[in-house]
Amino acid sequence: MINETISSVEDEVSIKLSASALESLRAKSISRTGVRVYRDGCIGVSGYMGTEGEAAARERAAAALGYKIPYPGRPSTGSRRAETVGGRPFTPQALDAEAAALLAAFRKDFPQFVYSSSGIKTGTSRRSMRNDAGLDYASSITTHEFTFFYKLASSSSILDGWFSYTGTGYDRAAFQAYGSEMLAAHLREVPLPAEGRLSVFFEENDSQLRNIFFRELSGMTLGSGSSLFSGKLGQRLFNEGFTLYNSPGQAFRPFFDAEGVCGEGFKYIENGVLRAPYADKKTAAKFGYEPSGSATAAYDGTPDANPGNMRIQSQARTFREMLGGRPAIFVSMAMGGDYTSQGGFGTPAQVAFLVEDGRLVGRLPELQLSSGVYEMFGKDFLGVSSDPVMPLSGNRWLGFMMDVRKN
Repeated sequence: MINETISSVEDEVSIKLSASALESLRAKSISRTGVRVYRDGCIGVSGYMGTEGEAAARERAAAALGYKIPYPGRPSTGSRRAETVGGRPFTPQALDAEAAALLAAFRKDFPQFVYSSSGIKTGTSRRSMRNDAGLDYASSITTHEFTFFYKLASSSSILDGWFSYTGTGYDRAAFQAYGSEMLAAHLREVPLPAEGRLSVFFEENDSQLRNIFFRELSGMTLGSGSSLFSGKLGQRLFNEGFTLYNSPGQAFRPFFDAEGVCGEGFKYIENGVLRAPYADKKTAAKFGYEPSGSATAAYDGTPDANPGNMRIQSQARTFREMLGGRPAIFVSMAMGGDYTSQGGFGTPAQVAFLVEDGRLVGRLPELQLSSGVYEMFGKDFLGVSSDPVMPLSGNRWLGFMMDVRKN
């Protein structure tokens, strides 16, 4: 029998803005501990909140073995590693002052907008995973998040757009310049130069573009034969420049997953070739896959596969180099789009900007974008830039050729 403990401590300070005013400041610290017991191919799980209760939770986990919950994978063993990412979080007073300074600057320079946010945060996330078979992992990650939602005071919409940054460093001037460029461009209405196939760019972390891989690259879906990609492992399906891999570090998550697997760099698609699905140990054992290091679990729950750390490998070219002197479209807000079961893609773009020489020059009318997964990530794939959307950010420019129409 192997005993295992998974602990997390989340310390966070957050600020809420409403109607262009600071509304509240909140500090919280939440401690959770999960305990697992492995025996005879089964797992028992329990947990507790706070700092006390391990002995009782251990008894509950051992008793839960009686439910015969299968766990065919072996627990991770015999490895020690500790990693600290980021510096110190803002104090509550410092974050309050920073939010106030940014809000004052945007209100002064762009009084046409009303600002709000529930995403101004700073904090440290600590995770550890230990068992009596020699595993000892610990991770501490400090990040800062600054998200501003905006709407024109004259607009009847709830929301006209947003700009945000999440990372381990912070620079007020860089963030303010980024937000100011977007707000200034939003005020300048420009026509769509032409309809048809155009260069369209998104922020790399736009999840709707990867939704089809979240859905179709599940090990359970692929292995059971119900995926769009079932039966195609080892085949070149996409552009040679397209590589999709697991990167918890760039998603500001621990280097180990909920099963103690270190999956940094695990490739799902490599140079256009379908290599592997994302899979936890149970799914991997069922279909003969390799665990991808992407398992997640509630503190008192059993592990399951999750695709949240997928990232597209960047190219050697900068955003301007990718544009090649041609105008392009940057989609800032696109909600309501999706892929069909056959891989077709379509989405309205509620907020999009015309880009020239790497700069946002004005706001376009609402657009309708369409393509398909094999086109977007195949012949029409422009790549991911080597430079970030804004300084300090790990979020880059992701581009495709797409069919663009006015909505």
